[in-house]
Amino acid sequence: MNLLWREKYTEAMLELNPEELPARIVAAEKVIHQRIEELESRNKNSEEELWALNDALRGLRLLSQAECRTLPSQNPGKPQPQEAS
Repeated sequence: MNLLWREKYTEAMLELNPEELPARIVAAEKVIHQRIEELESRNKNSEEELWALNDALRGLRLLSQAECRTLPSQNPGKPQPQEAS
């Protein structure tokens, strides 16, 4: 089992520096997508790992939405979307 994706996912989830977080998330998403493609191309019966990979992607998406939307380095000069009340 390829554990690189778990390592990158953990690094992203534990990153405390808001300036480093977006890069950590992108790196984790990249290796997760690579692992999904690897599993699908080999037609391995790895439903548990695919479930974990998809769960990790959801976690990264939530982390990105919660923590990265307010970073000034993202799309400078572009107004941030307002949340509905």
